This record gives sequence, structure tokens and C-alpha cells, in this order.
Amino acid sequence: MCRSKAEGGRRCRPRKGRGSSAAAGSTGGSSPPGPSDRRRRSRAAVLRAARKQLGDLLDAAVDAAPVDSAAALGAAAAADVADQVADAITATLEAHGCPRGSWQDHLLCGALAAAARAMQAAEDQVRAAVTTGVAAALAASGVPPQVADLTGRAAADTLAKLTPVRHYEDVRRAVQMLAVAMCPEVADHPDVERYCLRPLASAMLSSAIQEELTESLHDGGSG
Repeated sequence: MCRSKAEGGRRCRPRKGRGSSAAAGSTGGSSPPGPSDRRRRSRAAVLRAARKQLGDLLDAAVDAAPVDSAAALGAAAAADVADQVADAITATLEAHGCPRGSWQDHLLCGALAAAARAMQAAEDQVRAAVTTGVAAALAASGVPPQVADLTGRAAADTLAKLTPVRHYEDVRRAVQMLAVAMCPEVADHPDVERYCLRPLASAMLSSAIQEELTESLHDGGSG
């Protein structure tokens, strides 16, 4: 099964060569698949391609050296925190009589998916609370309700872009990426697909993979 960094490997490695993220959607040739090729790929194959892209991005954040920008530093720090979360889960299970040989295949990625889902819920609650609180204060001072609400949203959006709030979001995304990368088969794990892979798609996956993911939803997730 997949292993955490404490076990000697941060994620399951692909069966073939690693390649680049841009080539993760390729079906074997030097050219990316055309529309007709993409339609023939099963949902499981699309999810595996998406998983590889996210895994490569996570590897890039961890392996980048030297760290030459604030963005790269933030990504590396977030990836390290995600690894530490996985390590804590692994170490605690083993310390309390749950050796890794007894684990089910999706145990660790399921725990990470649950953590990421809870982190997202907390982010949503904070954003809503800031928006509501600022809007209420402004409305009480005579600001028109619509303007007060827009201002509250602007305050919440700005707060979300600042550290340490932004770092919290980066860590949540890193946890989502790690859950996907460590999952043996995303097609068989709805929580990882729903709460980790798909929320990352628009920001991190190639447009070709995004199109295939959308098509797989429209097709009812068959394949």
C-alpha cells in the first residue's frame, strides 16, 4: 500500500516513468490525446492521470532546490506540514497496535481526505463569519445592505489572501494533494475524489484533464 514519509515513501509511485505533469494525460505517444482519444478513456483512467499530475506537482514543491521565491517557499512548507500530518497518523496507529500490514488500502488517504474536508469547512465558516460580521456592523451604521454585504465579502477575501490565513489554505491544498497522491485508486475512493481531487482541478490540473473530469461527471461517472 502507499506509505507516508515516515515509512520511507511519501506516495505511491506510478507504474511507468514519472514524466512531467504536462504529459500526465498522454496515452503513450509523443502527442497529447485528441478529443476522440479522451472520450475513449475510462473514468478510472482519467482519475489516474489527474492523480499523477497532482503527485508530480507535490513532488516539485518538495524537491525544488534552492527555494528561490516566496511562493515556492510557501508551497514547500505546506507540503512538509501535510507530510507531518500523514506521519502523525501513521506513527499513532502503529504505536497503538495497528501495524501497517493490517491496514486497509484506503485507510491513510481516507484519513487525509477527512482532515482536508474539515479544514475546508473551517475556512468556509471563517469566511462567512467575517462577511456577516462586517456587513452587519456597516448596515448598523447606515450603509445600504447590498453595499455592506459586498464590503463584508471584500474584507473576507482580503483576509483569506494574507498569512497565516493563506498558509492555512495552502496546507489544506497540500493535504488534499497528498491524499490523492497516496490513494491506490481514486476511482474506488469517492471521498478522495470529491473532497480532494475535484476541488483542486480548476487551479492545478491541465485544461485537458479538467475537460475529461467534467465529461466523466456528465456521463454519470461510468467506466
